[in-house]
Amino acid sequence: MEVRSKVKKILGQWRHKKVQNDWTNKNIVVFGDSIVAGQELVREETPYRDAVYAKLASYYLNAHKLENFAETGTGQFKGQHHLDHLTGWTHSFEGSIQHYHQEIQQADVVLIAYGNNDWKQPNPDGSLHTLDEVKVKLRENIQRIRLINHHVQLVGVLETLAFRNHKPAWHLEGPNGFTYQEMLSAFIEVYQECDVPIFDIRDYHLGNHMDEYVDDRDHFTLPVHKQIAKCLTDFVRHDYKSPVQHFGKTIKLIYTDHFFEDAEIRGKLFDYTLKMEIEGKNVEILTFEYHADFEQKLLDLLQNYSLPKNMIITNIFQYYAEPLNYIGRNYVKLRINDEGLINQNDILFLKIEDDKFMVPISSKEWSKRLSMGEFAINWLRHYLSYSDDIVLCQNDKIQFLKLEQLEEVDTSKLSKLIKLE
Repeated sequence: MEVRSKVKKILGQWRHKKVQNDWTNKNIVVFGDSIVAGQELVREETPYRDAVYAKLASYYLNAHKLENFAETGTGQFKGQHHLDHLTGWTHSFEGSIQHYHQEIQQADVVLIAYGNNDWKQPNPDGSLHTLDEVKVKLRENIQRIRLINHHVQLVGVLETLAFRNHKPAWHLEGPNGFTYQEMLSAFIEVYQECDVPIFDIRDYHLGNHMDEYVDDRDHFTLPVHKQIAKCLTDFVRHDYKSPVQHFGKTIKLIYTDHFFEDAEIRGKLFDYTLKMEIEGKNVEILTFEYHADFEQKLLDLLQNYSLPKNMIITNIFQYYAEPLNYIGRNYVKLRINDEGLINQNDILFLKIEDDKFMVPISSKEWSKRLSMGEFAINWLRHYLSYSDDIVLCQNDKIQFLKLEQLEEVDTSKLSKLIKLE
């Protein structure tokens, strides 16, 4: 009987580990700050927990329950002053682990979504913390959770880019003496060291633009929370791996000429992709050309040229039609009517009036009218992030581009690439 019980225990542990990417009937716990707590998700309704990405993803994945212990203003070094005083315990990450000890014991998955406040806030007593102290704290808190529950699946969430004064805060130094970029790198380093999978929204082309945040700073709009939820669902179902982990990091190559017409610059483009393949690097070509038979033209092109098999070609219109299809690199069928472009679900995703473009910004609102050039730059600002290597292929030149240099992309000829008939 004793041998049988040991075998049963071992098999139970193996099964538990085997199906960790299946949240069906599992208990999910979230620790984090105001972003996942729901701060300002809907203006004047704070917090708004029922619509945050973690709640929606747990619903999509058929979890038994999700317990959201995230709180506004919290981090690894401080709690929430009002709540701390009211409840008699500190709502920092460490304090929350201690207080919710029993819930962690019963959890199958724990999401960790801190970082923003560690960058922008000093300690409660006014003292500062270093980047090394950020790493030590995170490492210790991960160990605390694992001591409570040896079998729990941890997931580290990198939520946001953050904006200040209408500009990305990526290179902005906070009061503690390190930049947002350095803070994020510190979290990545510890997660990798501790073998914690990282859900990074930049891998899904989210969080890169200010209009994705309700306060132009840190907190996502409701539509973006819904998008993040779908991406987190995909991340879990693919064994806690992002598209970047599946397909490899790609050099984003912006190509502003006719992609399906033979030209000297296109020859240089193909030569460059082959060179990158020899160096073991992937290339993703970003195009701005619309044809009703785009997919067939692409297949014909790939058959006629010896191009790298891992090369990715992303079309601005295909991406807007169904962004999440690009997680699996699938093209969707598009069609056009009197209003604009329709995706395969018969949803109008792009309005076109007098050669001007409008994209949906919510379920009821559309953007202002954009020229083709404005439309293209707007997409690039959303699609590209500070984690990308960017190359511009234009005017017979191939050159590296910084994210801040997108204004240098010549969009004057892009309107000629659209064939709406």
